[in-house]
Amino acid sequence: MINNSICAADVSTGKLPVVSDLNVKLGAYASFESGFSNQNKLLKSEKKISANKEGFAFYNDAAFYASISNEINDIEYGGKIVLVPTVKAKVIPAYNGSHVFIKGFYGRVELGSPIPVAANMMISDGGIPIKYIKTSTAHLKQSKNLNSSFLTSDGCFIGDDLTADLDSAPYSSEPPRTINYYTPNFEISDASKVQIGVSYTPDTANTGIGSPSEKSDGINKRTIGKDGVDRFEIDRSVKDAITTGIVFEQKLKEDIGLKLALTGEYGNSTGKAKKFISKEDTEPKEYKLGDLRSFNIGAELEVNDFTYNACYGSWGKSFTTTELHKAGRDSYYYSVGAAYKYNATTTKLTYFASERFKNKANAIKLNITYLLAKGFKPYAEVSSYILKGKPEFYNELKSRTTKGTVFLLGVKLTL
Repeated sequence: MINNSICAADVSTGKLPVVSDLNVKLGAYASFESGFSNQNKLLKSEKKISANKEGFAFYNDAAFYASISNEINDIEYGGKIVLVPTVKAKVIPAYNGSHVFIKGFYGRVELGSPIPVAANMMISDGGIPIKYIKTSTAHLKQSKNLNSSFLTSDGCFIGDDLTADLDSAPYSSEPPRTINYYTPNFEISDASKVQIGVSYTPDTANTGIGSPSEKSDGINKRTIGKDGVDRFEIDRSVKDAITTGIVFEQKLKEDIGLKLALTGEYGNSTGKAKKFISKEDTEPKEYKLGDLRSFNIGAELEVNDFTYNACYGSWGKSFTTTELHKAGRDSYYYSVGAAYKYNATTTKLTYFASERFKNKANAIKLNITYLLAKGFKPYAEVSSYILKGKPEFYNELKSRTTKGTVFLLGVKLTL
Protein backbone atom coordinates (compact mmCIF):
# COMPACT_ATOMS: atom_id res chain seq x y z
CA MET A 1 0.00 0.00 0.00
CA ILE A 2 1.44 3.37 -1.02
CA ASN A 3 0.23 6.59 0.62
CA ASN A 4 0.81 9.82 -1.22
CA SER A 5 -0.18 13.38 -0.46
CA ILE A 6 -0.77 15.21 -3.71
CA CYS A 7 -1.25 18.94 -3.98
CA ALA A 8 -3.08 19.90 -7.14
CA ALA A 9 -2.55 23.24 -8.76
CA ASP A 10 -4.80 26.09 -7.63
CA VAL A 11 -6.93 26.13 -10.73
CA SER A 12 -10.57 25.54 -11.53
CA THR A 13 -12.53 24.17 -14.45
CA GLY A 14 -15.78 26.02 -14.81
CA LYS A 15 -17.94 25.39 -11.77
CA LEU A 16 -15.83 22.51 -10.43
CA PRO A 17 -12.57 23.55 -8.75
CA VAL A 18 -9.73 21.05 -8.49
CA VAL A 19 -9.49 19.91 -4.85
CA SER A 20 -6.08 20.22 -3.26
CA ASP A 21 -4.27 18.19 -0.60
CA LEU A 22 -5.89 14.89 -1.53
CA ASN A 23 -5.05 11.68 0.31
CA VAL A 24 -4.30 9.03 -2.30
CA LYS A 25 -3.81 5.35 -1.53
CA LEU A 26 -2.76 3.05 -4.35
CA GLY A 27 -3.02 -0.71 -4.15
CA ALA A 28 -2.52 -3.68 -6.43
CA TYR A 29 -3.22 -7.39 -6.25
CA ALA A 30 -2.04 -10.26 -8.44
CA SER A 31 -2.03 -14.02 -8.05
CA PHE A 32 -1.06 -17.11 -10.00
CA GLU A 33 -2.17 -20.65 -9.28
CA SER A 34 -1.50 -24.13 -10.65
CA GLY A 35 -4.31 -26.60 -10.05
CA PHE A 36 -3.95 -30.39 -10.16
CA SER A 37 -7.22 -32.32 -10.05
CA ASN A 38 -8.02 -36.03 -9.74
CA GLN A 39 -11.69 -37.05 -9.77
CA ASN A 40 -13.20 -40.53 -10.01
CA LYS A 41 -16.27 -41.93 -11.79
CA LEU A 42 -15.88 -39.68 -14.81
CA LEU A 43 -16.05 -40.62 -18.47
CA LYS A 44 -12.83 -39.97 -20.39
CA SER A 45 -14.47 -37.08 -22.20
CA GLU A 46 -15.37 -35.48 -18.85
CA LYS A 47 -11.90 -35.42 -17.29
CA LYS A 48 -10.68 -32.19 -18.87
CA ILE A 49 -10.63 -29.23 -16.50
CA SER A 50 -9.44 -26.90 -19.23
CA ALA A 51 -10.51 -27.10 -22.87
CA ASN A 52 -7.83 -29.59 -23.88
CA LYS A 53 -5.99 -30.66 -20.74
CA GLU A 54 -6.83 -33.37 -18.21
CA GLY A 55 -6.29 -32.76 -14.51
CA PHE A 56 -4.09 -29.67 -14.78
CA ALA A 57 -4.79 -25.98 -15.35
CA PHE A 58 -3.51 -22.48 -14.60
CA TYR A 59 -5.56 -19.72 -13.00
CA ASN A 60 -4.71 -16.11 -12.29
CA ASP A 61 -6.36 -12.82 -11.40
CA ALA A 62 -5.29 -9.25 -10.80
CA ALA A 63 -6.62 -5.85 -9.80
CA PHE A 64 -5.45 -2.27 -9.30
CA TYR A 65 -7.25 0.26 -7.14
CA ALA A 66 -6.94 3.85 -6.01
CA SER A 67 -8.66 5.33 -2.97
CA ILE A 68 -8.81 9.11 -3.26
CA SER A 69 -10.22 11.18 -0.40
CA ASN A 70 -10.28 14.57 1.25
CA GLU A 71 -11.13 15.64 4.80
CA ILE A 72 -12.98 18.73 5.98
CA ASN A 73 -14.50 19.44 9.42
CA ASP A 74 -13.73 15.87 10.60
CA ILE A 75 -15.66 14.42 7.63
CA GLU A 76 -13.74 12.28 5.15
CA TYR A 77 -15.17 11.86 1.67
CA GLY A 78 -13.84 10.31 -1.48
CA GLY A 79 -14.04 7.41 -3.85
CA LYS A 80 -12.54 4.03 -4.52
CA ILE A 81 -11.73 3.26 -8.16
CA VAL A 82 -10.98 -0.34 -9.15
CA LEU A 83 -9.46 -1.49 -12.43
CA VAL A 84 -9.40 -5.21 -13.27
CA PRO A 85 -6.99 -5.92 -16.15
CA THR A 86 -7.15 -8.97 -18.45
CA VAL A 87 -8.83 -11.26 -15.90
CA LYS A 88 -12.24 -11.55 -14.29
CA ALA A 89 -13.44 -9.17 -11.59
CA LYS A 90 -12.61 -10.01 -8.01
CA VAL A 91 -15.41 -10.45 -5.50
CA ILE A 92 -13.36 -10.06 -2.36
CA PRO A 93 -14.11 -6.67 -0.81
CA ALA A 94 -10.56 -5.29 -0.91
CA TYR A 95 -10.15 -5.76 -4.66
CA ASN A 96 -13.51 -5.01 -6.22
CA GLY A 97 -16.08 -2.29 -6.01
CA SER A 98 -15.64 1.23 -7.33
CA HIS A 99 -17.80 3.49 -5.16
CA VAL A 100 -18.13 6.83 -3.37
CA PHE A 101 -17.76 6.92 0.41
CA ILE A 102 -18.35 9.37 3.27
CA LYS A 103 -16.90 8.73 6.72
CA GLY A 104 -17.41 10.61 9.96
CA PHE A 105 -18.24 10.26 13.64
CA TYR A 106 -21.55 8.60 12.65
CA GLY A 107 -19.85 5.79 10.73
CA ARG A 108 -19.20 5.07 7.06
CA VAL A 109 -21.54 5.28 4.06
CA GLU A 110 -20.67 3.61 0.73
CA LEU A 111 -22.63 4.67 -2.35
CA GLY A 112 -22.65 2.26 -5.27
CA SER A 113 -20.51 -0.49 -3.77
CA PRO A 114 -21.15 -4.01 -5.13
CA ILE A 115 -20.01 -5.58 -1.86
CA PRO A 116 -22.78 -5.64 0.80
CA VAL A 117 -22.19 -5.58 4.55
CA ALA A 118 -23.00 -9.29 4.88
CA ALA A 119 -20.03 -10.23 2.70
CA ASN A 120 -17.69 -8.00 4.71
CA MET A 121 -18.91 -8.84 8.22
CA MET A 122 -19.65 -12.56 8.08
CA ILE A 123 -17.43 -15.23 9.61
CA SER A 124 -17.36 -18.30 7.38
CA ASP A 125 -14.78 -20.61 5.97
CA GLY A 126 -14.63 -23.65 3.77
CA GLY A 127 -15.73 -24.66 0.35
CA ILE A 128 -14.36 -26.48 -2.64
CA PRO A 129 -12.10 -25.25 -5.49
CA ILE A 130 -14.98 -25.70 -7.92
CA LYS A 131 -13.12 -24.38 -10.96
CA TYR A 132 -11.04 -27.58 -10.95
CA ILE A 133 -13.99 -29.96 -10.46
CA LYS A 134 -16.48 -31.42 -12.94
CA THR A 135 -20.08 -31.44 -11.78
CA SER A 136 -21.92 -31.32 -15.12
CA THR A 137 -21.44 -34.96 -16.01
CA ALA A 138 -23.42 -38.02 -17.08
CA HIS A 139 -25.44 -39.38 -14.18
CA LEU A 140 -24.17 -42.91 -13.70
CA LYS A 141 -24.26 -43.38 -17.48
CA GLN A 142 -28.03 -42.96 -17.46
CA SER A 143 -27.90 -40.88 -20.64
CA LYS A 144 -28.73 -37.68 -18.81
CA ASN A 145 -26.00 -35.06 -18.94
CA LEU A 146 -27.37 -32.81 -16.19
CA ASN A 147 -26.23 -30.79 -13.21
CA SER A 148 -26.65 -31.42 -9.53
CA SER A 149 -26.82 -28.32 -7.34
CA PHE A 150 -24.25 -28.00 -4.57
CA LEU A 151 -23.41 -25.29 -2.10
CA THR A 152 -19.67 -25.10 -2.45
CA SER A 153 -18.34 -21.95 -0.83
CA ASP A 154 -18.98 -19.33 1.79
CA GLY A 155 -20.55 -16.02 0.89
CA CYS A 156 -23.96 -14.45 0.37
CA PHE A 157 -26.28 -13.99 -2.59
CA ILE A 158 -26.12 -10.19 -2.90
CA GLY A 159 -22.70 -9.45 -4.38
CA ASP A 160 -21.54 -13.06 -4.52
CA ASP A 161 -22.95 -16.54 -5.04
CA LEU A 162 -22.79 -19.62 -2.86
CA THR A 163 -23.70 -22.11 -5.51
CA ALA A 164 -22.09 -24.25 -8.15
CA ASP A 165 -24.99 -24.02 -10.50
CA LEU A 166 -22.76 -24.73 -13.18
CA ASP A 167 -24.42 -23.95 -16.47
CA SER A 168 -24.00 -20.22 -16.16
CA ALA A 169 -22.21 -19.44 -12.89
CA PRO A 170 -20.71 -17.00 -12.30
CA TYR A 171 -23.66 -15.01 -13.54
CA SER A 172 -21.82 -11.77 -14.21
CA SER A 173 -18.45 -10.21 -13.67
CA GLU A 174 -20.28 -7.27 -12.07
CA PRO A 175 -22.35 -7.69 -8.88
CA PRO A 176 -25.39 -5.46 -8.25
CA ARG A 177 -25.03 -1.96 -6.79
CA THR A 178 -25.83 -1.23 -3.14
CA ILE A 179 -25.83 1.48 -0.52
CA ASN A 180 -23.93 0.38 2.59
CA TYR A 181 -23.85 1.86 6.07
CA TYR A 182 -21.48 0.81 8.87
CA THR A 183 -21.76 2.20 12.39
CA PRO A 184 -18.61 3.05 14.33
CA ASN A 185 -17.28 0.40 16.67
CA PHE A 186 -19.27 1.05 19.86
CA GLU A 187 -17.28 0.25 22.99
CA ILE A 188 -19.48 -1.59 25.49
CA SER A 189 -16.59 -1.84 27.93
CA ASP A 190 -12.82 -1.60 27.88
CA ALA A 191 -12.67 -5.16 26.54
CA SER A 192 -15.68 -5.38 24.24
CA LYS A 193 -17.12 -3.59 21.20
CA VAL A 194 -19.91 -4.04 18.66
CA GLN A 195 -20.52 -2.85 15.09
CA ILE A 196 -23.68 -2.93 12.95
CA GLY A 197 -24.02 -2.73 9.17
CA VAL A 198 -26.96 -2.41 6.75
CA SER A 199 -27.11 -2.58 2.94
CA TYR A 200 -29.91 -1.75 0.51
CA THR A 201 -30.02 -3.12 -3.04
CA PRO A 202 -33.00 -1.90 -5.09
CA ASP A 203 -32.52 -4.39 -7.94
CA THR A 204 -29.98 -7.21 -8.30
CA ALA A 205 -30.31 -6.98 -12.09
CA ASN A 206 -28.91 -3.43 -11.97
CA THR A 207 -25.21 -4.26 -12.11
CA GLY A 208 -23.74 -1.06 -13.51
CA ILE A 209 -22.78 -2.61 -16.88
CA GLY A 210 -25.61 -1.00 -18.84
CA SER A 211 -28.27 1.63 -18.38
CA PRO A 212 -30.19 1.35 -15.07
CA SER A 213 -33.39 0.38 -16.91
CA GLU A 214 -31.64 -2.39 -18.82
CA LYS A 215 -31.60 -5.84 -17.26
CA SER A 216 -28.14 -7.36 -17.40
CA ASP A 217 -28.46 -10.62 -19.30
CA GLY A 218 -27.39 -13.66 -17.33
CA ILE A 219 -26.75 -11.94 -14.02
CA ASN A 220 -29.14 -14.17 -12.05
CA LYS A 221 -30.12 -16.77 -14.65
CA ARG A 222 -29.70 -20.49 -14.51
CA THR A 223 -30.73 -23.07 -17.13
CA ILE A 224 -31.47 -26.64 -16.05
CA GLY A 225 -31.61 -29.44 -18.59
CA LYS A 226 -30.83 -29.59 -22.27
CA ASP A 227 -32.75 -27.73 -24.94
CA GLY A 228 -35.95 -29.68 -25.25
CA VAL A 229 -38.22 -31.53 -22.85
CA ASP A 230 -38.26 -30.34 -19.23
CA ARG A 231 -35.87 -27.48 -19.71
CA PHE A 232 -36.15 -24.92 -16.91
CA GLU A 233 -34.91 -21.34 -16.96
CA ILE A 234 -34.68 -19.72 -13.53
CA ASP A 235 -34.32 -15.98 -13.02
CA ARG A 236 -33.23 -15.27 -9.44
CA SER A 237 -33.50 -11.49 -9.59
CA VAL A 238 -34.41 -9.72 -6.34
CA LYS A 239 -35.74 -6.26 -5.61
CA ASP A 240 -35.61 -4.23 -2.39
CA ALA A 241 -32.97 -6.47 -0.84
CA ILE A 242 -31.71 -5.72 2.66
CA THR A 243 -28.59 -7.29 4.11
CA THR A 244 -27.59 -6.74 7.72
CA GLY A 245 -24.72 -7.66 9.97
CA ILE A 246 -23.70 -7.34 13.58
CA VAL A 247 -20.24 -8.14 14.93
CA PHE A 248 -19.38 -8.46 18.61
CA GLU A 249 -15.76 -8.63 19.81
CA GLN A 250 -14.66 -9.49 23.34
CA LYS A 251 -11.16 -9.52 24.77
CA LEU A 252 -11.19 -12.36 27.29
CA LYS A 253 -7.54 -12.24 28.33
CA GLU A 254 -4.33 -10.68 27.03
CA ASP A 255 -3.85 -13.40 24.38
CA ILE A 256 -7.45 -14.61 24.06
CA GLY A 257 -10.12 -12.90 21.96
CA LEU A 258 -13.62 -13.89 20.84
CA LYS A 259 -15.49 -12.60 17.80
CA LEU A 260 -19.15 -13.35 16.95
CA ALA A 261 -20.94 -12.32 13.76
CA LEU A 262 -24.53 -12.66 12.58
CA THR A 263 -25.49 -11.66 9.03
CA GLY A 264 -28.70 -12.03 7.07
CA GLU A 265 -30.40 -11.22 3.77
CA TYR A 266 -33.99 -10.39 2.92
CA GLY A 267 -35.41 -9.61 -0.53
CA ASN A 268 -38.45 -9.99 -2.76
CA SER A 269 -38.01 -12.45 -5.61
CA THR A 270 -39.10 -10.97 -8.95
CA GLY A 271 -37.94 -13.70 -11.31
CA LYS A 272 -39.77 -16.85 -12.35
CA ALA A 273 -39.00 -20.47 -13.07
CA LYS A 274 -40.02 -21.12 -16.68
CA LYS A 275 -40.62 -24.67 -17.90
CA PHE A 276 -40.20 -25.40 -21.61
CA ILE A 277 -41.66 -28.65 -22.92
CA SER A 278 -39.86 -28.50 -26.29
CA LYS A 279 -37.32 -26.48 -28.23
CA GLU A 280 -40.14 -24.69 -30.04
CA ASP A 281 -42.10 -23.83 -26.89
CA THR A 282 -42.78 -20.07 -26.98
CA GLU A 283 -45.24 -20.01 -24.08
CA PRO A 284 -43.51 -21.77 -21.17
CA LYS A 285 -45.26 -22.33 -17.88
CA GLU A 286 -44.14 -19.92 -15.17
CA TYR A 287 -43.77 -20.63 -11.45
CA LYS A 288 -43.17 -18.17 -8.63
CA LEU A 289 -39.91 -18.50 -6.74
CA GLY A 290 -39.49 -18.21 -2.99
CA ASP A 291 -38.21 -14.88 -1.66
CA LEU A 292 -34.60 -14.44 -0.55
CA ARG A 293 -34.21 -15.40 3.10
CA SER A 294 -30.74 -16.34 4.31
CA PHE A 295 -28.52 -16.02 7.36
CA ASN A 296 -25.03 -16.90 8.57
CA ILE A 297 -23.81 -17.12 12.15
CA GLY A 298 -20.12 -17.52 12.88
CA ALA A 299 -17.61 -17.44 15.72
CA GLU A 300 -13.86 -17.01 15.87
CA LEU A 301 -11.66 -17.64 18.89
CA GLU A 302 -8.01 -16.53 19.02
CA VAL A 303 -5.78 -18.18 21.62
CA ASN A 304 -2.14 -17.13 21.38
CA ASP A 305 -0.99 -18.33 17.93
CA PHE A 306 -4.08 -20.48 17.31
CA THR A 307 -7.34 -19.39 15.71
CA TYR A 308 -10.50 -21.51 15.78
CA ASN A 309 -13.62 -20.75 13.78
CA ALA A 310 -17.03 -22.22 13.04
CA CYS A 311 -20.12 -21.14 11.13
CA TYR A 312 -23.59 -22.24 10.12
CA GLY A 313 -25.64 -20.74 7.30
CA SER A 314 -28.94 -21.37 5.57
CA TRP A 315 -30.73 -20.21 2.44
CA GLY A 316 -34.02 -21.73 3.57
CA LYS A 317 -36.36 -21.96 0.58
CA SER A 318 -34.87 -19.01 -1.29
CA PHE A 319 -35.39 -19.12 -5.09
CA THR A 320 -37.20 -22.47 -5.05
CA THR A 321 -40.58 -23.76 -6.17
CA THR A 322 -42.28 -27.10 -5.54
CA GLU A 323 -42.87 -27.60 -9.28
CA LEU A 324 -39.11 -27.76 -9.90
CA HIS A 325 -37.40 -28.63 -6.64
CA LYS A 326 -39.07 -31.99 -6.05
CA ALA A 327 -36.28 -33.43 -3.91
CA GLY A 328 -36.64 -30.71 -1.28
CA ARG A 329 -36.28 -26.95 -1.06
CA ASP A 330 -33.98 -26.34 1.90
CA SER A 331 -30.28 -25.48 1.68
CA TYR A 332 -27.71 -25.13 4.46
CA TYR A 333 -23.97 -25.35 5.11
CA TYR A 334 -21.53 -25.36 8.00
CA SER A 335 -17.80 -25.38 8.56
CA VAL A 336 -15.23 -25.71 11.35
CA GLY A 337 -11.56 -24.89 11.18
CA ALA A 338 -8.34 -24.22 13.03
CA ALA A 339 -5.23 -22.26 12.09
CA TYR A 340 -1.76 -22.03 13.62
CA LYS A 341 0.70 -19.24 12.91
CA TYR A 342 4.41 -19.74 13.50
CA ASN A 343 6.62 -16.84 12.50
CA ALA A 344 5.90 -16.27 8.78
CA THR A 345 4.05 -19.58 8.24
CA THR A 346 0.31 -20.12 8.72
CA THR A 347 -1.21 -23.60 8.58
CA LYS A 348 -4.99 -23.97 8.34
CA LEU A 349 -7.25 -27.02 8.41
CA THR A 350 -10.96 -26.72 7.53
CA TYR A 351 -13.92 -29.08 7.25
CA PHE A 352 -16.91 -27.96 5.16
CA ALA A 353 -20.30 -29.64 4.60
CA SER A 354 -23.50 -28.59 2.87
CA GLU A 355 -26.82 -29.88 1.61
CA ARG A 356 -28.79 -28.33 -1.26
CA PHE A 357 -31.97 -30.05 -2.51
CA LYS A 358 -30.69 -33.31 -0.90
CA ASN A 359 -27.39 -32.94 -2.78
CA LYS A 360 -24.49 -33.22 -0.32
CA ALA A 361 -20.97 -31.84 -0.42
CA ASN A 362 -18.21 -32.64 2.07
CA ALA A 363 -14.64 -31.39 1.93
CA ILE A 364 -11.47 -31.24 4.03
CA LYS A 365 -8.93 -28.59 3.15
CA LEU A 366 -5.34 -28.07 4.32
CA ASN A 367 -3.74 -24.75 3.43
CA ILE A 368 -0.18 -23.57 4.14
CA THR A 369 0.97 -20.03 3.41
CA TYR A 370 4.40 -18.50 3.89
CA LEU A 371 5.07 -14.77 4.01
CA LEU A 372 8.26 -14.73 1.97
CA ALA A 373 8.42 -10.95 1.90
CA LYS A 374 6.04 -8.10 2.67
CA GLY A 375 2.96 -8.61 0.48
CA PHE A 376 4.40 -11.73 -1.19
CA LYS A 377 2.79 -15.05 -0.15
CA PRO A 378 3.47 -18.43 -1.75
CA TYR A 379 0.96 -21.10 -0.72
CA ALA A 380 0.06 -24.75 -1.10
CA GLU A 381 -3.37 -26.27 -0.61
CA VAL A 382 -4.91 -29.71 -0.85
CA SER A 383 -8.67 -30.38 -0.79
CA SER A 384 -10.32 -33.78 -0.59
CA TYR A 385 -14.04 -33.84 -1.36
CA ILE A 386 -17.11 -36.02 -1.86
CA LEU A 387 -20.14 -34.89 -3.88
CA LYS A 388 -23.36 -36.90 -3.84
CA GLY A 389 -26.55 -35.87 -5.58
CA LYS A 390 -28.81 -35.73 -8.59
CA PRO A 391 -30.70 -33.00 -10.47
CA GLU A 392 -33.43 -31.73 -8.16
CA PHE A 393 -36.30 -32.38 -10.58
CA TYR A 394 -35.31 -35.91 -11.69
CA ASN A 395 -36.42 -38.11 -8.79
CA GLU A 396 -36.21 -41.24 -10.93
CA LEU A 397 -32.43 -40.97 -11.21
CA LYS A 398 -30.10 -42.64 -8.78
CA SER A 399 -27.84 -40.36 -6.79
CA ARG A 400 -24.39 -39.94 -8.27
CA THR A 401 -21.31 -39.92 -6.05
CA THR A 402 -17.93 -38.60 -7.11
CA LYS A 403 -14.79 -38.19 -5.05
CA GLY A 404 -11.64 -36.30 -5.77
CA THR A 405 -8.61 -34.34 -4.68
CA VAL A 406 -7.40 -30.93 -5.81
CA PHE A 407 -3.84 -29.80 -5.12
CA LEU A 408 -2.96 -26.13 -5.59
CA LEU A 409 0.36 -24.30 -5.77
CA GLY A 410 0.26 -20.55 -6.04
CA VAL A 411 1.53 -17.14 -5.09
CA LYS A 412 -0.30 -13.96 -4.07
CA LEU A 413 1.15 -10.49 -4.41
CA THR A 414 -0.36 -7.51 -2.59
CA LEU A 415 1.11 -4.04 -2.86
